[in-house]
Amino acid sequence: MSRVKPYAMSCPVSLSLDLLGNRWAIHVLRELHAGPASFAQVKSGLPGIASNMLSARLSELCEAGLIQKTGRSYSLTPNGQNTRPILFELARFGRKLAPPDAPSDPEGHAHRVVILAGAIERAAGPLDEIRAEILLNDSPLSLTVSGGRAALQTGHMPLAPVRIAFDWADVEAVADGAQRVADFAADREIIAEDPLQVAALLDLLQKAMDIYGGFK
Repeated sequence: MSRVKPYAMSCPVSLSLDLLGNRWAIHVLRELHAGPASFAQVKSGLPGIASNMLSARLSELCEAGLIQKTGRSYSLTPNGQNTRPILFELARFGRKLAPPDAPSDPEGHAHRVVILAGAIERAAGPLDEIRAEILLNDSPLSLTVSGGRAALQTGHMPLAPVRIAFDWADVEAVADGAQRVADFAADREIIAEDPLQVAALLDLLQKAMDIYGGFK
């Protein structure tokens, strides 16, 4: 399958669109921001994509140095990780748009991960040092914040200093200004060895959800 004809313009926006503007390219990256995945796992998150189209997008993104293949698993390269702010801003814009009447995609675990990770990274300060396990809609996520960078991926975090559970509905409610993180945290089980880590995590989550909602 041939690529869409490039714009052949020197503008950085055009150069980005030459790579990311191809159909499904952004969606493939979105799936991999949740963590390494096989071809079948990526396809399961994108029910509308044909196998040959997915193969083409994966090959292009590998060639461009945004993703890499190890065995049967695909993962983001450091440069691929740099696309997270782009996906986050698209999500912030898109949350104000009306969804389709009959969505074809499955429950959006991957897009929730990239949104939450993007918001946390925007909110994180250079001195924040947090390790936590988040149970988001019963799915475990490992969060590491260090030096202003956030890593959030699917999976348990062994010996996590803090564990907290909440639902995506809680995130949206905070982003809408209908509640505070402290409100839902008071009703959720929080397991922690260090109360200071709990306070730091809740403060960071509040800032992140405010950013997602456009309050900051």
